[in-house]
Amino acid sequence: MSRSFDFILAGASLIVGIMLLTGNGAFFMKGGNAQLRKKKYDEKKMEKGSGLALVLIGIATFIDSYTTTVAAKIGYIVVLAVILGGLVGYIKKKCTK
Repeated sequence: MSRSFDFILAGASLIVGIMLLTGNGAFFMKGGNAQLRKKKYDEKKMEKGSGLALVLIGIATFIDSYTTTVAAKIGYIVVLAVILGGLVGYIKKKCTK
């Protein structure tokens, strides 16, 4: 990937993450079976958790745009897996009604 594409991805995830954290990005959480999701999960907590995950992904992507070694790219993938695993765990443990 080129560095400009990394910057676009990082910027987009930071903007969406900040919008979710501040409570102004609820429309990003739409889709799927909304009725089932509303019954099963606390949507405000899901917005906060998803926003934090997106901010962390944006920061990791921004840092990764300056690295070129294979070890750094593997580290980036590991960091993404940890962030997404943490988000799934947070949603299952803290957001379930």
